[in-house]
Amino acid sequence: MPELLTTSLPDYISAGLEQVAREQGFTDGLYRFESESGSNMGDGFVGQLLKVFIREADRELVVLCKLLPDNEMRKQQGVPLFDRETDAYVKILPMLLKFQREKALPEHVPQFDNVPRCYYAKTTVDKMESVIIMEDLRLQAFRMWDKANPVDFEHARLLMVTLGRLHALSFALKDQQPEEFAQCREFTDPMGKMLDLDPTKAFEKMMAGMCRRAIDTLEKHDTFRREKLQQLEKRCVQEIVACVDGKAAEPYAIVGHGDCWSNNMMFQYQEDNETPSYIKLIDWQLSRYGSPVLDLVYFIFNCTDEEMRSDSYHRLLNIYYHSLSEHLHNLGGDVERQYPRSAFREQLKKFGRYGLVMSMMVLPIICTPNDELPNTDTAMEGFMNDMNNGNTEAELVYGTTEKAAIRYKKRMSGCIRDCIRYGYI
Repeated sequence: MPELLTTSLPDYISAGLEQVAREQGFTDGLYRFESESGSNMGDGFVGQLLKVFIREADRELVVLCKLLPDNEMRKQQGVPLFDRETDAYVKILPMLLKFQREKALPEHVPQFDNVPRCYYAKTTVDKMESVIIMEDLRLQAFRMWDKANPVDFEHARLLMVTLGRLHALSFALKDQQPEEFAQCREFTDPMGKMLDLDPTKAFEKMMAGMCRRAIDTLEKHDTFRREKLQQLEKRCVQEIVACVDGKAAEPYAIVGHGDCWSNNMMFQYQEDNETPSYIKLIDWQLSRYGSPVLDLVYFIFNCTDEEMRSDSYHRLLNIYYHSLSEHLHNLGGDVERQYPRSAFREQLKKFGRYGLVMSMMVLPIICTPNDELPNTDTAMEGFMNDMNNGNTEAELVYGTTEKAAIRYKKRMSGCIRDCIRYGYI
């Protein structure tokens, strides 16, 4: 394994690692850093991971450094997202967890503790520098679900329970310490900043293309559903912006994870190595103040399939609502007053289409096996060049291989059928 001297890393990364080393009790001048790549092909789409070993004598601490991509264009797009994740780890999550700790809940009462330990996070937007240093969950036998397969009920159930507790923290803090909670309201959707940096409306054109591709998964004679989707085609971005607007979700807006798909969660397993026992939510780059249902529909429509939804869609929503109700009660709140079931149903009707619109963008990636993924830099640059040259038919080359296309057709058409069946579009 190659040794990296501290000087061979950019100063802002070295500074972060040195602070972590000091805080963890390593001796100045006696420790060293060694590193290797920290991620597998297909694990991350917005940044790169560097695995760093902090070593002194017979002691070692392993950390993961999450860094901006080297590619200049992707770096510009990524900075607002890294800035958001930094704020999530440094300000918002510590505030929510501190509130929970101060409640001094009995040990047997389940709590929200489903985030990795973050040792250090700093983003300097104007310099386009960012590093987030956290624990490597793989050392505790956490692993990802294979994104190409729809999750099973047990994985989905565990996430619903976890999201219920996460959202309950916001509801309780918002009610009991409104002044403290005020900074959460500033957590507007970070994609807005990205859209501001998109003068050619490339994202809008891409989404229209993704919508046309989604329509093509339906049978030719399915005119009813095709027409429903055609009404969305030119409005995809406006629909996303409307759904993520925190003000539109009041008085029920909370801080959500924002990017709830299977690559952004890691699981520990029971002895059978199949039944998940514990989950950690990673990648908080799209965390935002908005409707609680955004996390639910984003996950369910991207990570489960039509078959599971026909059996378990309402059951999963009930599991979430029960978990929210229970944890809110434990935190001194009251679900009937703060988020009655009628309001939950109304929010699903109002924002449920978010799951479908986002699946147009995310499912092609999910359905592409890791060994068939294109190089992200090349794919993005090719797409942007196409767009800038006026090719409105350009699309990202995900989900286009034979295996991926079959998966995509099945999963996407199922999403459309279910969203219409639930009355979301």
